[in-house]
Amino acid sequence: METSQQQRGSTIGQFAKTLTDAKLDFDAIDLADILWLAQFIEPAKSLPSDPRPQETVERIQNDTKKIDNNEPTVNLYPNDHSSPQQSETIASAQKLEQKPEKQSGTSFSVPAAPALRNRLDLARSLRPLMRKVSSQTRFDVDEDATVAQIAETGVWLPVVRAVPERWLQLDLVVEESKTTVIWERAIMELNHLMEYQGAFRSVRTWRLSAQTGKVQLFPRWRDGSIHSVAKTELARNQRSHTPGELIDPTGRRLIWLVTDCTSALWRQDLIYETLLDWSKVQPIAIFQMFPERLWSRTALRDGHIVRLGAIVPGLLSNQLVIEGLPQRLEQRNHEDLVTVSIITLDAASMLLWARVASGFGDYRTPGRTFDLSFIRRQPEKGKLDSSPRSISERTAQERVALFRSTASKTAQQLADLMAATPVTLPVIDLLRDAFRADFQEEVQQSHVAEVLLSGLLRRCDTEEDDVCRYEFWGDNSPNGDERVRHILLGDTSILKTIEVLNVLSTSICQKLGSPSKTFEALLGDIQASEGDQWDAVLPFARVGLDVLRRLGGEYAALAQRYSSITESEVLLRETLPPLQEFTFEVATIIIEADTATPQGFILQSFNFEVAIITGINQSNVSNNSLEIADNLVFYQTEKHLTEVEQLIIQETISNRTYEQIAASSNYSTRQLKNVANNLWKVLSEALGEKINKTNLKNTLQRQVNYSQIDIHRSLRQAQYFIEGLGSGVKLEMVAIPEGSFLMGSPEDEPERYSDESPQHQVTVSAFFMGKYPITQAQWQAVASLPQVNRELSPDPSHFKGANLPVEEVSWYDAVEFCDRLSQYTGRPYSLPSEAEWEYACRAGTTTPFHFGETITSELANYNADYTYGAGVKGTYREETTPVGSFEVANAFGLYDMHGNVDEWCLDDWHSNYEGAPTDGSAWFDDNDNIYQKQGRAVLRGGSWFYNPKYCRSASRDYDLRAERDSISYDIGFRVVCAAGRILQ
Repeated sequence: METSQQQRGSTIGQFAKTLTDAKLDFDAIDLADILWLAQFIEPAKSLPSDPRPQETVERIQNDTKKIDNNEPTVNLYPNDHSSPQQSETIASAQKLEQKPEKQSGTSFSVPAAPALRNRLDLARSLRPLMRKVSSQTRFDVDEDATVAQIAETGVWLPVVRAVPERWLQLDLVVEESKTTVIWERAIMELNHLMEYQGAFRSVRTWRLSAQTGKVQLFPRWRDGSIHSVAKTELARNQRSHTPGELIDPTGRRLIWLVTDCTSALWRQDLIYETLLDWSKVQPIAIFQMFPERLWSRTALRDGHIVRLGAIVPGLLSNQLVIEGLPQRLEQRNHEDLVTVSIITLDAASMLLWARVASGFGDYRTPGRTFDLSFIRRQPEKGKLDSSPRSISERTAQERVALFRSTASKTAQQLADLMAATPVTLPVIDLLRDAFRADFQEEVQQSHVAEVLLSGLLRRCDTEEDDVCRYEFWGDNSPNGDERVRHILLGDTSILKTIEVLNVLSTSICQKLGSPSKTFEALLGDIQASEGDQWDAVLPFARVGLDVLRRLGGEYAALAQRYSSITESEVLLRETLPPLQEFTFEVATIIIEADTATPQGFILQSFNFEVAIITGINQSNVSNNSLEIADNLVFYQTEKHLTEVEQLIIQETISNRTYEQIAASSNYSTRQLKNVANNLWKVLSEALGEKINKTNLKNTLQRQVNYSQIDIHRSLRQAQYFIEGLGSGVKLEMVAIPEGSFLMGSPEDEPERYSDESPQHQVTVSAFFMGKYPITQAQWQAVASLPQVNRELSPDPSHFKGANLPVEEVSWYDAVEFCDRLSQYTGRPYSLPSEAEWEYACRAGTTTPFHFGETITSELANYNADYTYGAGVKGTYREETTPVGSFEVANAFGLYDMHGNVDEWCLDDWHSNYEGAPTDGSAWFDDNDNIYQKQGRAVLRGGSWFYNPKYCRSASRDYDLRAERDSISYDIGFRVVCAAGRILQ
């Protein structure tokens, strides 16, 4: 009987033959992807008789076939986790448990989103590692060499040669911590992906534990569904391994430490000592489960931010080229420094790391350098928690406020949905899929982790539970104000909450074979049922009833009608007197601003990332390009460029024809073309795109550009308030502190204009400015408000998108927007004065850009076919981009101040700053009536269409575009507000 592997091989072979017979037009990359996907086609399997219930066996048979589809199966309230691959292990585990069988509700399944939705992209990103080397242990007979030896010497002895084999073996070391369960499915899919990807000789998975006071490794179960008790018992019978057993002196073993760097282990030096030992003899990397934007919340913040590179394949981790290491550490004993690459579940991150591991000298991958001497001196307690109050002391209001100010928008949306349900990982998966269209971006496992690790929830399952359960902080508190769930529900619309309950009810009914029903109908079925078929649904019903009571009105009455469903409600009804309603007053203390209209708002804190361009590496482009080409050719052929190939590349960069090269060399035109055609083919395979003489220069230039810009990122915090515009649309207004600055550009600033003179000191009072340019969603919400002075088109923009900046709006349109917004909110909104705009843009900097002396298309949207100062060319997008999409702000917390759209200011145009106000106010001529203004206003910030010199902090746009009635598909605006503050 054929094995499963043989069957799979036969299936793939038949599939490949079908493709060949069909004579389809696929290139090598297409065929590689198709065959890679074909690995996951499972042959039909027949299972032996199984004593478990028939429906469980059928589910197992179906699950074994679902290797790489988009709907893996998980249980909402599972009571059986067996799989064919674990039958013997679980059988022995069940014998060890020896516990009474408990009654559990009916098991039903819900579709779960795969943890890795970009498997093919991840597989492609590791292609640089798919090189073969000569085996040191496996040999076969070289028939040609043997025949030649017999003919030449008469010696009848076989000549052997080393068998080519994959370069690296991969060891996935998974840190075992309280948060591992969050990443369980992602880790399982990552392990599966690495096994089938083909880059590695073999893949082994370990779990790392330090509970005994020392780091230990254990073989790790690939299926994370073994019962907790069974795991514990089986672990006692497993032999532990030391980290030293993974050391491979040949350097052909790669170690990925899979972790989120949040456990207590990272507050000790144990893990760093282990990383140091590994890094001395082989390549290692930390596979960080959180995306880079969240690294500062983990132990990675204790390391120095560095960029790592390599000029030859397979460098040991302590031999990598390190950029960005502080000078004081460069002179230190490297025995106390641990440098490690960081990878994430992102194809771009993995590709960058793979290129560095393969010796592409021009690439740099993120990393951290940890100072062991510093770490050893730190006390274990408090090292990673610098907050003045511990998490356990925070109130529900404080927890939610902290979460709102630091979490991503997607995580906040997910938490609002979770507030209406019992919290288990399968339920979260259901919400992710059912409400996919509601999220601003696709929900990743990192967003789930943001919520679960935020302090809003706590684990509440026991060893006897078959599924990981969470409850919101304060769920058992009699005071609703001290319950996180109730606070989150207060931020969510009632209709959305009811929709969540109905969606989950429908899924439950479908899985139980009942017709699809609303939550109210489901409650009726549970109340009328006399058996225990609905027992598994009671946790959901209990939470749902609590949610209905919180909503009040008719929903509270509905909850009272079905309150007998749950035991807690029966007890509550028997022990408490009937509830009565009462009225009360709420008092709010208002600090008035200097305005006749009472103003107020609640400030919240938010974190943001600031990027500074700290260095430009200027060197000979031709030499850099030659070095890059040599690395690419060596990667493909393990041979360096020949003399004639170097000549072809250098002369091609100089725009010389084959005939011109031949005339000044000893090679004929025909010889040069033959060598060049083979060279272009090798480079095309290495880069994954077609390379020829025409595009070689630009292609290599892009590679050079990538390594020239050095960007330093750091985390900042600011305050803002949120203005609701209706229909869920919000306007975020950032607090800009008062201060003084030098307005205009110095005379030695490159590519400046005379209208930016003379520089003069300006003092600006505190105000609020929009975090982003006004978006099309915000424009549509305000355009629907009552007219003040002129009509507004509800959809004027050329480029369409709710989160894209609004454009093709005149200065008069922007003023009308501000008037309608002021009338709606009762707060004074307006366009910024030119002084306010430049002060806010600079955010304390004196350089041409708040990024520094230059700008890059990695950080802003402008015409990057042109450069500024020592900058390099980049991507010219030729359209607007969603606001905040570069995820970097200036020091005040404002996004997109350079490029994207030019922004209207309030002032009249003046050709220079002679006689300009010094108090930050708008500079008007004789006519101060805003509605009678004529002529030109001021535009600031540049746009996607403009060269970088027009995007400088001091640049002023004054041409015909600045006529107040002018519209263009690169002109937008943002608003400012001066208002009081409410203390609540």
